[in-house]
Amino acid sequence: MAEAFAVIGLASALLQLLDFGGKVIKRLRVLEDQTTAGAACFRGVRTRFPLMLDLVKKIMLQMEAGLVSENSKAVMYPVVQNCLSQAQELDNLINKTLPQRSDNTWVRGKKAVYSVLSEPEIERVDAELKSSFELLIQAGTFQRLDPAEGLKSMTFAPSFTLSQLPLPQKQSQSTQSPWEELEKQTSTQSAILMVPFPRDANFLGRQDVLELISEKFEKTHAVTLFGLGGIGKSQIAIEYCYVFRDENPSAQIFWLYGADPLHFEQGYQDIARRARIPGWDDQKTDKLKLVQEWLQEENTTGWLMVVDNADDATMYFGTRQRDLSTNHDESKTFAQFLPLCSHGRILITTRDRRVGERLSQRLGNIEIARLSAGHSKDLLRSKISEEYWSEDDALKLVEYLSSLPLAIAQAAAFISENSVTISEYLETLVNDERDLKELLSEHLEDSRRDWSSENSVIRTWKLSFEQISKENPRAAEMLSLLSTLDYHAASRSLLRKDDETETGFRTALGVLQAFSLITASRGPNPVVKAHRLVAISIHKWLELRGTLDYWQSQALSILEERFPGPGQQHFREITNMLALKPHADIVLGYQFNTTDDMLKCARLLISTALFDLSSAKYQRSFESCERSLTIRESLLPSDHAEVLESVQTLGEALLHRGTFTGAKTLLQRAIVGREKSLGPLHVATLESLSDLTITLLELNELSAAESTGRKVLEGRQQVLGYDHPDYLVSLNIMAILSQMKGDYHDALEMTEKVLEERERLLGLECPDTLMTLNNFARLKFQMGDLDFALQMIDRVLVGEQQSLAGNGYDIQVSLSNKAAILIAQGRFLDAESVLRDVLKMRESALGPSHASTLFTMEALANVNEMRGGTDGATDLRQNVAKLSNGRQWLPEVGALLRAGLLFD
Repeated sequence: MAEAFAVIGLASALLQLLDFGGKVIKRLRVLEDQTTAGAACFRGVRTRFPLMLDLVKKIMLQMEAGLVSENSKAVMYPVVQNCLSQAQELDNLINKTLPQRSDNTWVRGKKAVYSVLSEPEIERVDAELKSSFELLIQAGTFQRLDPAEGLKSMTFAPSFTLSQLPLPQKQSQSTQSPWEELEKQTSTQSAILMVPFPRDANFLGRQDVLELISEKFEKTHAVTLFGLGGIGKSQIAIEYCYVFRDENPSAQIFWLYGADPLHFEQGYQDIARRARIPGWDDQKTDKLKLVQEWLQEENTTGWLMVVDNADDATMYFGTRQRDLSTNHDESKTFAQFLPLCSHGRILITTRDRRVGERLSQRLGNIEIARLSAGHSKDLLRSKISEEYWSEDDALKLVEYLSSLPLAIAQAAAFISENSVTISEYLETLVNDERDLKELLSEHLEDSRRDWSSENSVIRTWKLSFEQISKENPRAAEMLSLLSTLDYHAASRSLLRKDDETETGFRTALGVLQAFSLITASRGPNPVVKAHRLVAISIHKWLELRGTLDYWQSQALSILEERFPGPGQQHFREITNMLALKPHADIVLGYQFNTTDDMLKCARLLISTALFDLSSAKYQRSFESCERSLTIRESLLPSDHAEVLESVQTLGEALLHRGTFTGAKTLLQRAIVGREKSLGPLHVATLESLSDLTITLLELNELSAAESTGRKVLEGRQQVLGYDHPDYLVSLNIMAILSQMKGDYHDALEMTEKVLEERERLLGLECPDTLMTLNNFARLKFQMGDLDFALQMIDRVLVGEQQSLAGNGYDIQVSLSNKAAILIAQGRFLDAESVLRDVLKMRESALGPSHASTLFTMEALANVNEMRGGTDGATDLRQNVAKLSNGRQWLPEVGALLRAGLLFD
């Protein structure tokens, strides 16, 4: 962008500075989006440069009005030339710092280092610009040779809103200078209107807020509008200024940008000049004190002052640092310079509720909520042409954008500028989060927003994030962590550090709530929530800071530690695991590169896979186990304990999925490895041997199952004892074995023993206890006690519905057993109804062609035939044949499923 500046006269130089400066500001915004260190170095000039360009605009207006003499132009010309030179140097520095898409990692690192090393040079340019700025705004004088009085001097006051004044068409012939004439015209006006933005003819909704502002002003002199950045606070304030003017034609209305000390002080200087308060042109006068005292005087007419974007608590309530003015009372805070009187009103906009409460003395706070769906749609419609409009798509888009006015305005600008439909824009947003981040980062050219304010959703919220990071680093940490989790609902305990005090945690949480970035529920299980757009913006912010990988790693560490792993997933942990599972699913979608993180990822995969097994999500469990094994085998020896753990769990997943031969192979591998490294009586070895026993039962290899089953039973008795839950698992397996062999007496004795101990140790509501009760009911059915069996199975189903989520495997088996009992009682219609419920569950959970689904369909055909529905039975069997690819029978259906028995 390095352009040659051919400066021909002051007007040309000013025009070139305005044009080139606008481009520099845009590049500074891009730099701020893409870097952290670079953005910090340029922060001072990023704040000052928009003010300088605003000043240039006003100088050009005065020149057009004929208010600047040739001598004045000659005085200003070298100052403007210097500004052009510094702007060009600033652009060169940006070129050397700003990363390009084509830059590799080394080049980007080099530019990051350069941005730090060039900080003194950037500060020098900033100082030069500041000096030129102050020279134009304070020390510059316009001189005009008056024929009657000779050379006269006139202080330059660029902050008049010239577009709102009746400028003269030619030089006055009186003895007064043109500037004096302009001041005279201003002083004769009935009231001052210093609102830098025109009224919005398409202002929609918010009538209730405007009325509430007026109601609040009846009780207090200061009212605060607080809410999320981009929610529309400033637009409401603009509209209220014009409403107030309509109702109070003689009132003075002032507007100042309160985001930083530079703008705040400049706003007071503008008020002093515009109102021609005595002393306004005296450089030694403290303008803050001057304006405050003038507004508080009883003979001053009624007034309204808007302080826009008052977000920084340290600025308003902390020790002040001088910038423009030179004679301040440094003992007073900026908040103490806000006038307090009965004939004036102050309307404040802020992102930080706490700042608003303090500035309005907690009497005038108004939270600005998102627009209604209808008003959001109307806002979108007002900003795009009919050719891109679609009613249904518009409603979907504003809902997706959470009815955030700034996001809607950004969307409308993109749609109009790029000639895309709402549907096409929405599809881009939804399909790729990278596109969403880019679209939300797009700068929106809006004449109704301050030059210095950010005009994109992500950039607007980025200011809030940085403010929070500076004010309360713990709150920023909490926000960063939340964005990497399931931000729809994260428990407070997940965000809280182990050694953190309650006061420290609540204070940090309160900061985030004050900025409207999160909501926090109350009650026994409180959760913290953030909107998707906020979370995505935080992601972008973390990317700019280079810390996204760090926080994703932190989230992984927390979940890997807190999610119960093998041997820990007891019934009492179900609520905890249900709460953690959505977070784990999100974190496991991240890409990890360090060995430590990859191994943590593998451990978390195993934990979630086991939970998915208990929820009958067999395919997802299988995929997690497979991924875990791949990671561990790539980093660890084949006989490492963690590799064998993945082998074992993958075997379990295949067992539950019905792939019994594959499960047998993997479990045998786990047994060999664990026996070699851990020993034959280690609990992990016995676990693998126990799962192999169940696999052999499914394969109907009863002799082999009896051999391994007794080995496990004796080993657990020796190592763990009779009352350990794992010993009861083995005893239950041996009871199942006896039941399958037809040895009902031994099966009954062992089942009753397991049921008694599980009720005592775990409780009747525990799934393991209900599982045993199911097997007990099945045994009674096989022994011919149908009424008792039906009574028991109904009891099982009530418990399973209460304790198990969804329509899991256990419930399906218990319902199938109930159907078998009903068939034995001759109640075919009731049995058919139950089996149809089972079929729906299995089609939904397992798919229409799964062996268990087809087995149920075959059972439904049989009962249909029993009640005389031959056509229905034929249709069902044809469907079975079609879905099973013409196989005569279903070899993947395990013997335990056929027997209606449950294992654990």
